[in-house]
Amino acid sequence: MVDRILEFLRNRYFIGAVVAIILGLILNSFVTYSKERSNEIEFEKFQEVNASLSVQSEEEVESSNLDLEFDSLGFEMITKSVLAKKSIDENDFNTAVKLFNEIYTEVVSSNISKTTKEVLIEQYSENIVRLYMELDDFDSGDKFISENELNSSRFHDVAGDFYKYFSNNDKSNFHYDRAVSFDIDPAQQNLINLKRPIK
Repeated sequence: MVDRILEFLRNRYFIGAVVAIILGLILNSFVTYSKERSNEIEFEKFQEVNASLSVQSEEEVESSNLDLEFDSLGFEMITKSVLAKKSIDENDFNTAVKLFNEIYTEVVSSNISKTTKEVLIEQYSENIVRLYMELDDFDSGDKFISENELNSSRFHDVAGDFYKYFSNNDKSNFHYDRAVSFDIDPAQQNLINLKRPIK
């Protein structure tokens, strides 16, 4: 019995399989280490960028050429959102809308879960549309709404606000109609209806 076990252990197939397993474990360890190291580097960069954002003015941030591109979508979203918020606080709506558009495009093309993606897209699209209102930029806002129409009450409500702001009553009422067509709370429907421009 012992002889058979020893013979099996000396068999080249067994040795090849053991070597393959060992190589697989080494490769797996290396990949895991590389990912962890990559995440550490990303996190360190994230900390440096956000530390700079907290102490610098918008002009200083632009002149320092901070690299806001990350491999991790999460880090990039947080960093650009913070910078966009800072830009809004400083009434630099052009920079804010540019940053929100960059994040929006990244989120749309990402492979994050559908539910999370829908929430983020809705939030960023609302920010973008409202910023175009602040900028009095009808053409860019109208183009964004047309090219990125979302099937949600909130999106159509914001689009209705946008067109109402620019006195385009037909489009405003069209979007308010779409907004109330969703299964939403009656109180919310009433609020939307109260915002309608007079036909």
